[in-house]
Amino acid sequence: MQRTVFALLALFFSLHLTAATKKPQLPAQYKKWLEQDVVYIITDEERKAFLGLTTDDEREKFMDEFWAIRNPKHGSDTNPYKEEHYARMEYANSHFGLESSTPGWMTDMGRAYILFGAPTSRHPFVGYSQIYPMELWFYDNNTNSPALPSFFYLLFYINSDIGDYKFYRPFLDGPMKLVRGSQFNSNRDVYKFLQPLGGDVAHASMSLVPSEPVDTTNYQPDMSSDMLVARIENFANVPSNVSKLRTLRSLHERVNSIFLVNQDRPIEISSLVLADPTGKYWLDYGVLIDDPKLGQRDGSQLKVSISYRLTTQSGETIMENAEERAYAAFDDGPSSLKKFSPFLVANRIPLEPGAYKLMVEITNRQAQQTYKGETDVAAGPVSKPAFAGPLVTTSVDKVARPNPFQPFEYFGIQFHPAARHEISHPDPLRLLFELHEPPGSTANYQMEYIVTRLLDKDGRRSSTEEIPQSEFKDDRLLKSKTIAVNDLENGDYRLIVNLRQAGSSEVVASANTPLRISADKSDLPLYFVSDIQALGRPGVAAYMRALEATSQKNDSAATGYFRQALDQNPANTFAGQDLVQLYFSQRQYAPIADLYKRLGIDAFKASPVTLAQIALSFRQSGDPEQARNVITAGLGIYPGNATLSALQTHAR
Repeated sequence: MQRTVFALLALFFSLHLTAATKKPQLPAQYKKWLEQDVVYIITDEERKAFLGLTTDDEREKFMDEFWAIRNPKHGSDTNPYKEEHYARMEYANSHFGLESSTPGWMTDMGRAYILFGAPTSRHPFVGYSQIYPMELWFYDNNTNSPALPSFFYLLFYINSDIGDYKFYRPFLDGPMKLVRGSQFNSNRDVYKFLQPLGGDVAHASMSLVPSEPVDTTNYQPDMSSDMLVARIENFANVPSNVSKLRTLRSLHERVNSIFLVNQDRPIEISSLVLADPTGKYWLDYGVLIDDPKLGQRDGSQLKVSISYRLTTQSGETIMENAEERAYAAFDDGPSSLKKFSPFLVANRIPLEPGAYKLMVEITNRQAQQTYKGETDVAAGPVSKPAFAGPLVTTSVDKVARPNPFQPFEYFGIQFHPAARHEISHPDPLRLLFELHEPPGSTANYQMEYIVTRLLDKDGRRSSTEEIPQSEFKDDRLLKSKTIAVNDLENGDYRLIVNLRQAGSSEVVASANTPLRISADKSDLPLYFVSDIQALGRPGVAAYMRALEATSQKNDSAATGYFRQALDQNPANTFAGQDLVQLYFSQRQYAPIADLYKRLGIDAFKASPVTLAQIALSFRQSGDPEQARNVITAGLGIYPGNATLSALQTHAR
C-alpha cells in the first residue's frame, strides 16, 4: 500500500511535462534504455516526458537526472543505485530465461530480481513427476516500500512444462495449476501434497504473505496475493514511489550541482508537539537562519532552500517537502554595508501518535554546501505523567486573526521561539509546555523550575508551581510560565524543569536544556514557509495523518483518515488507491464497492491494480456484473494489462 509522502503539493498538482505535437522516432540507444534498461523502474510520468523530448541532448540530460534523483549519495560522482541496478540486470540476463532462450530481464524472475535483488532464500522444486517445475523465493521487504508487506513469497512455475518460469497467482491460477496427475481433484489435495516438501511452498500455493492464515476449511486461495503480484508488475507506479520521485525531482531541479555536507555546522531546530482542543497533535518546528552562508543574497533578501523529511524511527520516509524562498535579511544602509539579521523559518505538520524523526536540510547552491539537522519527535497518550517541551520563547503576541495552521500559534497567541535558547537581559524567561497525564488520573502536580550555573551556587534560581487536577482537560494541560531572571548575570546556564506528583519527592518527568542570557537582541523575526496554508485545503491534513497512521501500523486510524481525505478531495487518487488497498488487505470488500458506486471510476483509474481490487470486491460482494463492468472499463484504460486480462478470463 502506498504510504510514503512525500511532497505535499505533489499530491495535488500534477507535474508539468513537455510533450511534442508529433512523436519522434527514438534512436536505437534511447529505445533500448527506455524499453529494456529502465523498463521496470521508470514511472509512466517519466516515460511520457522522455517520449516527448525531441533532441538527443534533451534525452541525455533526462537520463542523467533520472539516475541523479535516485542516487542515495546526493551529489556524489558515484551512484550505488545505478550500479546495483545494472549489476542485477547482468545477473538476470545470465541466470534466467534459459529454458526458452528469452533474455533474462524479460522474464518474471528477472523482473523480480531487478526490482528487489537476491531473495533471502530460494527453494527450487524440479524433477517431480506430480508437480510442474517451481521455485519459491522469500523476500524481506528491504525497499521500505509500503506497497509491499514486511515479508512475502514469490512463487514461479512453468505452466504445463512450456516456456519460462511465470509469476504464480494463488487466486487466478489456483493450486491445481501447479500439479499434474489424476490424483489431484481439489485445492486441498494439492495443499496436502505440497506440505511435506518444505520451504513453505504449500502456504505459498494459497497465499504469498507468510503472516496470512491459510483457509484450511474451504482451501480458497487469498486474493490479496494476486494484488501483490500486480503491484510488483507495476512497481514503478505505486503511489509512494511516484510521490517520492516527484519530490526528489523537484529538489534536483533546484539543486543540480555537487554539494558537500557541512558536518561542522548542524542546523538548529526548535520543535514542540502539542495537542489542539480536539485532541489532534501538531508538530511545530523552527529553523534558525543565523548566517548568510545558509542562502544566496539577493539585494536585501536571502534566498533559502529548505527541505524537510518526516520518517519513522527506523528511517522509513513518510512525507517530505521542499521550498526555496527569499526572506528579508539585511538591514538598511548602502548595499555593500548592509548587515545580516538572523531569522527563524517555521513550519507546522499534523502528527499522529507515534515516534518519528524530523530531518531538515538547507542547501546553498551557489556555495555548493548542504547543512543538515534532525530531531526526535513523539506524540500520543502517556502511561505516566509527562510533558512536551519546554519551548523557550522570547515574546508572545496576541493575533488579530487566529490561524489554526500557523506554527507556534496557540489559542490566538503567537509565541516566538528563542533561537539557541537565548533571551535578552533584562527580559524574563518565558516557557511554553504541555502536561500529559494517564487516563483516569486524579493526582495534583508540582512543577519545579531551576536556572543554574553548574559551578556557581550563587547563580542558581529555583521556584515551584502547584498544578491542581481541576486545570486538566482530557488528560492535557497547556501551560505558559514567566520567570524573572533580570538579577542574573549574562552568560550560559542550564534550565531544569521537574514534574512531581503533589506531596512526593520523586521526579516523574524532567527536562534539562541550555539557556543563555545575553545583552544582545534575541527576539528574531519569525517567518513561515509559504506552503503552510496548504494544510487548510480540503483533504491535505487528513491525508498526511493517514500516511503517519499507516507508518505506525494503525490501520484503523489510517482507514478513517484516507476516507476523510477522499471525501474532502475526490481528486486525490493516491488516497483512493490507499484506501482501497487498506480495505482489500482487511478483506472488507463491501466498503470498496460502496466507494466505487459513490465516486465512480475517476477516483481510482490511476492504477490498474486498484481497478482489479475493485472488480474482485464487487465479485466477493455478490455483484459479478458490476465486476465485469469494472474490468472492461479498466482494460479500456490499460489494454493488455495482465491482471485485468486474467480477471476477465476468470470472470467468463
